[in-house]
Amino acid sequence: MSDVLGVPTGAVVVPWGPRPERAGRPVLRRRDERGMVSAEWAVGIIAAVAIAGVLLAVVTNGRVETALLEFILSVIRGFAQG
Repeated sequence: MSDVLGVPTGAVVVPWGPRPERAGRPVLRRRDERGMVSAEWAVGIIAAVAIAGVLLAVVTNGRVETALLEFILSVIRGFAQG
């Protein structure tokens, strides 16, 4: 009994110190996160689709479409003139 020190917890004695099967080795505790990867991808895809929808709505707006076309044509004219 002198080599096993214990802490009484009710009727159970819990040995003090590391368990023999874990002695000298760090204990790695990992949660099962396989589903998290799928959930993160789903949220990312939904966000990308939402942003694409907003951009499509903005670009196909008449005024924005005209402004973008004028900007692109002015850039092309600038390169064409040298």
